[in-house]
Amino acid sequence: MINKYMLLTTFFVVCATQLTAQSNALSSSPYSLYGLGLSNETSTGKVNGLNGLGIAMPSTTFINNSNPASFGNILLNSFLFDFGIKAQTNLLAEGSSNNSNIIANFSNISLAFPVTKQSGFGVTLIPFTSVGYNISGIETNIEGTNNNIFITDIEGTGGINDLKLNYGYAFTNKFRFGITGSVLFGKITETETDYLPNNTFIIEDINYYSGLRLGFGFQYDHIFKNVSIGGTAHLPTSLKGSKSSTIALYTIDSSIDLTENSESSIDDFNLPLELGFGIQTNLKKYFSINLDYKKSYWSNTNQTDQLGTYVNQNLFGIGLQYAAEKKVSKFFNNLEYRVGYNFNDGNLEVNNHRVKNNTLNLGVGLPLNGYSNSMINIGYSYGSKGQITNGLIKENYHLLSINFSLEGIWFQKRKID
Repeated sequence: MINKYMLLTTFFVVCATQLTAQSNALSSSPYSLYGLGLSNETSTGKVNGLNGLGIAMPSTTFINNSNPASFGNILLNSFLFDFGIKAQTNLLAEGSSNNSNIIANFSNISLAFPVTKQSGFGVTLIPFTSVGYNISGIETNIEGTNNNIFITDIEGTGGINDLKLNYGYAFTNKFRFGITGSVLFGKITETETDYLPNNTFIIEDINYYSGLRLGFGFQYDHIFKNVSIGGTAHLPTSLKGSKSSTIALYTIDSSIDLTENSESSIDDFNLPLELGFGIQTNLKKYFSINLDYKKSYWSNTNQTDQLGTYVNQNLFGIGLQYAAEKKVSKFFNNLEYRVGYNFNDGNLEVNNHRVKNNTLNLGVGLPLNGYSNSMINIGYSYGSKGQITNGLIKENYHLLSINFSLEGIWFQKRKID
């Protein structure tokens, strides 16, 4: 049995840690330079092994963050907890040059529990976007001279967090409806260092964003034989922005000669309407397949970026899972296997070419014991972004995620023989 007080304490400690760690790089991709950074590609527990798919997938014994309606299916007296970490390595190619880097961080922390026999509630803290780029060695002529140049390095870190509140209600044994509310907040720091012949300028801009977003979802089990469907909608919203700037001038002996601070407002960042639809069907006895489609209407936001144009985004995904009937005495019979693939045509167009993303995922669920549904879910993803043409960068990445998906029982008296 899992100690619920320990899990609640862990949840709040990790949340507090993440709220104070906004300056850490959560990405290592040059494409995080655009907008608010790269959208998060990881989710909770089993869903990670299916590459984030699960709009139509019911979840009685695990947390499915893909659709708030799934929280209406949580078993009475159960308590679910999910904590994840991830590590990613990026291989970058531009022209004839190559580079690589690696980064690791937390991926999510979630808890969920039933409110009544027909409803459940959940809280998830998860990155919404991540920023982590480093551009070095930019050469610029000093104004008014012909031969003198200065070198510039630019570094970006941070990202936006999503504190997501989910509530699901089961109207019947087959039909569920859910509502989700997101508190989005975070900061993105860009530091520009200009190396002049006798001085060094350091310009640090910190952009703060915050806002709320609402969403809805439904699930209908066995609308046809062995076929379930689901749908989601996230409403458009605007994140309010403000900027804090610091300019410092260092002389040749590294002493500070000038420091200037300023506060200013910046344009709101508009998030689009996002619609999703999913299908799940069972193949034979222990196999299930998930199909998801999402569309984000970025063109309607009138959002601009100096480096590219926002366009409507489409995501297609397919996932297959094998989960046999549990047997207490047989460990390998309780393993779950998953494979997923998705194609994302990108929401950004650079030099009239989209930054597309393809991802293949493999996952396995390792049971902690034969008496509960607690598992360690491990997922591996291989993906690629961009292309080595038209000024773009080809990025191949490997992502490893580990989620501790735990189940406990609440409000039941211990039995003593």
